[in-house]
Amino acid sequence: MTATFLYDANLRLEVDSTEWSEFLGAHDIHTSGYHGDMAPLTKQLESHLATFSYLPVLNYFYLRTDPVYKPIASAVYAADGTTGIPSVLVVPTGSEVTDAGHLRGKRLAIAHRYCTTSFLAPLLMVHGLGGNIDEFFSELVITPPYEGQVEAVLTGSADATFIQEDVWLKDPANQERTRVITRMDHLPTPLFIANEEAPPRLRTAVQNFLLNHRPTEKESALFSGFAPYDAAAVEETLRITEEAIV
Repeated sequence: MTATFLYDANLRLEVDSTEWSEFLGAHDIHTSGYHGDMAPLTKQLESHLATFSYLPVLNYFYLRTDPVYKPIASAVYAADGTTGIPSVLVVPTGSEVTDAGHLRGKRLAIAHRYCTTSFLAPLLMVHGLGGNIDEFFSELVITPPYEGQVEAVLTGSADATFIQEDVWLKDPANQERTRVITRMDHLPTPLFIANEEAPPRLRTAVQNFLLNHRPTEKESALFSGFAPYDAAAVEETLRITEEAIV
């Protein structure tokens, strides 16, 4: 029986590495990566067309009541070895903005509306301020993830962006050209979910592989492997997200 693995390619999982290729081939798992907006990935999952998926927590938000899929692992944030990601809100160095409230009516660069660090972070921030993200910002400017978001801020296409902290720190020029005005910590790392209808032996094999996996390209890796699913942190985030997204 052929299994299907759908994943968010923006998360830079090494599915083409020797280790992954050998494992996927040995278990007859076919892969398909999604770039840019993750709405098509969500649609596929809602139609139950995947055996496994690696995805941001906001994709799973729309599947949270679907009994077919269950998380089996949480990604480990490479910078500190935890299952929480920090995201920083940055503006140009010369901007007059000094706190999050000053961004009301401004333009925010995001990768897509499922991205944890660029969309979930401001969604929760604005909710904490008592607002709605689509009403708070005048425009959500879609850009390529990570470096593309910073570029939008620097070229004036957007006034600010939330970006994964270690990505922002990797380029020293970012700290010269932009500055942090606030941050959101402990955002859930991406999840690896499994279809409950998959053979139990296959689900177990995949979970064991994940928990023992370490990326070969450590310098470029956003995440350094997987840990058991962090249910408490994810479920609390989903609860708040449900309040913020209505």
